[in-house]
Amino acid sequence: MRHKIQKAELFIGVIIFSGGLLTYGSGLHRLLPVPRPDLVVYGTTLIGIILILMGCDIFSKPTKEMQISENDERNIAITNASLANAYKVTLTLLVLVLFALIFMGYMSKVVFFSITGVIAVGQITWIITAHYLDKKM
Repeated sequence: MRHKIQKAELFIGVIIFSGGLLTYGSGLHRLLPVPRPDLVVYGTTLIGIILILMGCDIFSKPTKEMQISENDERNIAITNASLANAYKVTLTLLVLVLFALIFMGYMSKVVFFSITGVIAVGQITWIITAHYLDKKM
């Protein structure tokens, strides 16, 4: 499962990165109907690089010790607990930033509902996954 996600991250990252560079190289970024077309190039390049770096772990060859450590139940539990805490912290910070941006006047309706939708999808995914794992285990 992990390798499929990394392959998808790598593939999508290469597509976004290439698209950003192609729009810049061909000059199409000036024709895009967005307020700041110069930021399209920076945004797509940065997002592409981040996704590529996230997916590059697929090319590393794990040693025997790394495989044993990866399959160790204690390490799996530690990883799951740390991921759960990271999700909670990220979600809390995202809500606080959303709150601050609303009151500073930087938030438009489209951006507000987009971020709220992402938060809702994350919560729904958490509930469905917890329910599925409760029934499975």
